Amino acid sequence: MSQTVSIVMPTKGRVELVRRAVESVLAQTHGAFELLILDDSAREEAREIIKLANSDSRIEFVDRKGVGVSEARSQGVHRARGPFLTFLDSDDYWADRRLERHVEVWENNKVGLSWDVCTETGGPPTLARQPFHGGLIEAPKVARKLFLGNFIHASSGFTRTGFAREIDFSWSILSDWLLFMRLAESRGAFFINETLSFRSVEPSDRVSNTYSDTFFFKESSKVRRGVIWANPAVYVPAWMERSWSRLRRKMRV
Repeated sequence: MSQTVSIVMPTKGRVELVRRAVESVLAQTHGAFELLILDDSAREEAREIIKLANSDSRIEFVDRKGVGVSEARSQGVHRARGPFLTFLDSDDYWADRRLERHVEVWENNKVGLSWDVCTETGGPPTLARQPFHGGLIEAPKVARKLFLGNFIHASSGFTRTGFAREIDFSWSILSDWLLFMRLAESRGAFFINETLSFRSVEPSDRVSNTYSDTFFFKESSKVRRGVIWANPAVYVPAWMERSWSRLRRKMRV
């Protein structure tokens, strides 16, 4: 499956949004892909998603049997058959050249991670601003910036399947942030400064809306502790920068 991109998409209900996401995949100018739909929908909605999956031989429906989003992503990574890997949240969608642009980057650069601009639709923006200009970025700059806060949306990251399999990212609901940090620790990264991914703000049942701010604070703290423990040489400088920045803000108050 030369140059095939494996797309991992966890789903649960919201059939019309899933349909839009699938249509954006089928419209890709890079047609060498497999789309793994890991579904946890109720029976009637699952039937509709199965119909979508049966519409193209490059789509595979997988009953994820109640596991969470992080575990579903991990399952997808280990089921993937293509050399390249990307996530697609079921309420997101892509520009038609997205896969083509990322494959071009990987053909011409030795990196561990690439990502593009994700634009939000249907509501006020909530995503973090990009801290880099477009192009190649040496390691571990991206990992350290990610430690300070996630600026790569799940559906805009791209890597090699083998690289993702080296990392256990299933233990946190913030699995995409954790994975992208670890990918960029010792390998360069490439930022495609183009809007190629789109995130819908309006769905009230987004996974992120089912957890409190306190939960996310605790979970992000756990992720930061985990990566510092795994690779202190990379993340202790970022932790010191974060701590010093907090201290300066308190002093100004």
